[in-house]
Amino acid sequence: MIKLILLTGFLGSGKTTMLNALLNNYENKRVGVIVNEFGKVNIDAVLTNRDGVEMAELSNGSIFCACLKDSFLKSLVSMTKYDIDYIFVEASGLADPANMTEILSVISGQTDKVIDYIGSVCIIDAENHIELFDVFPALQRQIEYSNALIINKSDLVDQNRIVELSKHLMSINPTAYQYVTSYCRLDLVELIDLLSPVSQSAKSSSNTVENRPMVITLTFMDSVQETGLNRFLEEVTPHTFRIKGFVTTEKGLREISAVRDRFIVRPFEGRVDYRNIVLISSVGIKLMSLVTEANRKYLNGKISI
Repeated sequence: MIKLILLTGFLGSGKTTMLNALLNNYENKRVGVIVNEFGKVNIDAVLTNRDGVEMAELSNGSIFCACLKDSFLKSLVSMTKYDIDYIFVEASGLADPANMTEILSVISGQTDKVIDYIGSVCIIDAENHIELFDVFPALQRQIEYSNALIINKSDLVDQNRIVELSKHLMSINPTAYQYVTSYCRLDLVELIDLLSPVSQSAKSSSNTVENRPMVITLTFMDSVQETGLNRFLEEVTPHTFRIKGFVTTEKGLREISAVRDRFIVRPFEGRVDYRNIVLISSVGIKLMSLVTEANRKYLNGKISI
């Protein structure tokens, strides 16, 4: 029997941080990982890749949407061919997992192995969740279909916000366990032991090709100056929900991570075979012209869109 755990949460909430914490905690177990991204380039797969872990990447959509659901099924079936104990699935930030049990019900006829879906963990961005909740219906579904709610980034807000957020989450899912943390630091053994499938019946996912966000993938054709990169991000980031990727500057390989108007540029020691950043727009197609202008002003036109 293979135990399956689903990780959900909005863009930049800390899902990859949680996944890496789980992989560290279960390093003595045999583990498979499925990483799902909305963009064409799967950045999180690079950040979680490690020896001894079976990895599958599903990009350019949500695994709960018709566009990727079949690929998700095939990946799960393929995972059962390995001698593993756990499958961790990191869903994309706008995933609506309401049809998760329906998807899993199809698998039994395609493999001799039993996949035991032990539950879902939803990572909540304490700083941004309240403001974004009414904008994205998938956020409510993520909470409704979770067994544990991790209020992450608590270091960025005051206690009043934590109390407000906790009440908000309880009004949606009163039976889910709640944890308050920063950088997803918590007792993972206790967390996993408490998981159990939610009692909510499966529904159709709200993820469709028509309502997917505007995603732009930028390719860096050459090294750029770090000062120019920072200015580019300062101008573009406020018009996005999420930016992530890898760029080479005169100081070396850099990982880019931005959530709304906060961004970080930091050294990256791993191997990356491409130089791309993925932007999820909060202003629709308008982001294209903003990126084009910022590219001209700060990066000497070194970005290909």
